[in-house]
Order: sequence, then structure tokens, then C-alpha cells
Amino acid sequence: MAAERGPKRFKELMRRAKRDWAASKVVVGILRADSKAAQALERGLAEVGLTLPQFNVLMVLAASASGSLALFELNAQLVSTPPNTTWLTNRMQERGLVVKERDAEDGRVVLLELTELGWEALATAAPLVFDAEKELLARFTRSELNTLGDLLTRLLQ
Repeated sequence: MAAERGPKRFKELMRRAKRDWAASKVVVGILRADSKAAQALERGLAEVGLTLPQFNVLMVLAASASGSLALFELNAQLVSTPPNTTWLTNRMQERGLVVKERDAEDGRVVLLELTELGWEALATAAPLVFDAEKELLARFTRSELNTLGDLLTRLLQ
């Protein structure tokens, strides 16, 4: 009897909560896609001993116009902010991937910069990540990728 009530009860609960099944399908799909993408990228990065958040930090620092960024600026540009960026970047500094120093004009600001070892790690990791991206999305045409990218960009605005 309980098995019969479960699906009926669930359906009624969803009706009362006014669930939009199309919206839920999209959100659940995005969450599952995020997990699948992260797993694929992490597998590639494991070969070089980096995590996805570390790779993300390396990419953001490498792309910065000045070659260094304040910790708060780094946080604003990360794809996904780890729970504790200070802890993450301290571990990266211990590994010799980045250097941290106080800003000469404002001692409260911590600046991060890639080291030569950080550049080398990025040069090794980037092809692995980009190959994983291509493999993950191989079933899509270029047009579909552009459309999906545009839709996700619109979602994030």
C-alpha cells in the first residue's frame, strides 16, 4: 500500500508546489552536466597533479592583463569560487605555482602572480583539459555548440 501512495503523493506534492517540469528538466540537466564536465576535466588534470580549482586559478592569473591579480579580483573571475580561496592559493604557493605578496600601496591587498613552475603546469595541463572538453562535447555540431554557449551565457546574465 505504501508503494502505491508514494507516486501519488509525490505527484500531488509537485502539483501543489506548482512545479514547472520543463524548467526542472533544464536545471537538473545543467547540474548533471556540470558534474559530468567537472569529472571529465578532473580526470585529465589528475595526470599532472592539479585540481580543477587550481587549474582555474592558473588560467585566470595567466589571462590577467597585468600578470598579477589581487585575491579579491581573482575570486570575482573564477569559474567557480572554492570555499576558501586563501587556503587554495596558500597550497598553490607551497607547491611553487604562485607567489603572494602584499600590495605596496595597500598592505591589506594580497597580490598573486604565476611562477615559472605555474606557467609550466598550465602549459602541461591546458591541452589535457581542452582535449577533455572536446571529447565531452564531440557529439555536438559547431552550430549547436555556439547555440548552447549563447543560451548558457544568457542564463548567467
